[in-house]
Amino acid sequence: MKAVIVDDELASLAAFLPYIADNERINCKLFRNDPLAAVEYVKNENVSVAFLDIRMPKIGGVELARRMIAANGGISIVIVTGYEQDEVRLRAALGDNLAEIIYKPFGGERVAEIFRRLAEATVPELHIRTFGSFDLFVDGRAADFPSAKAKELLALLVDANGSYVDMDTAVGNLWADKNAELGKRLYRDAVCRLRMTLNKVGAASLVRFERARAVINTSAATCELWDLLNGKGELSGCYMPQYGWATEREAYIIGKLKINN
Repeated sequence: MKAVIVDDELASLAAFLPYIADNERINCKLFRNDPLAAVEYVKNENVSVAFLDIRMPKIGGVELARRMIAANGGISIVIVTGYEQDEVRLRAALGDNLAEIIYKPFGGERVAEIFRRLAEATVPELHIRTFGSFDLFVDGRAADFPSAKAKELLALLVDANGSYVDMDTAVGNLWADKNAELGKRLYRDAVCRLRMTLNKVGAASLVRFERARAVINTSAATCELWDLLNGKGELSGCYMPQYGWATEREAYIIGKLKINN
């Protein structure tokens, strides 16, 4: 989820940092002295929520909110203020885009709850990079995979392009040097870790896990490989060079491009 915070007071901006710094589901940009730059950012990026101080010297929070809504009709507005507000007037001015009004000094749990609720209601933008290296991007930010094998399992599912990958196939590609029983245990561990990572970054819908098999949801993300196989885009760099099993797919892609051209 992408968010912006606009406040002319540095201390107010800093108050948000503990709730966004380590949250992988929130990609947040802070603006202090250039609110119009925040409008341009909202216009050009898929921003879900804006936290706006209502009293600022260059442009007030309500007018700033109006401009953001004009630029991005789906944006949620959270008004941040240290003064009592006419909430009926604000609702009339901003309509359904007004999500919350929070008063300074605000408690940490209040901010965390708002971020949590908005993140749960927001479908993140997912993009999968397969050329140059393999990565999953959530709202423009590369997801962190604590487990390298969980990330590689996701890459194998992406490579399958919407077909099921069963446990034996995964073990044969990711743990070919292990005996069958150990390979199956390692597969189950990777599945568990992949589930946890996808849940953490808000991408749980990307993979459907079933008994001893899994499948990627190709409608939940954009992907360079999928575009290329559908006749879109261009080959740019090596295909998942960190994974040895990907060389076979790369040869297929190159052959397919030669035929089509």
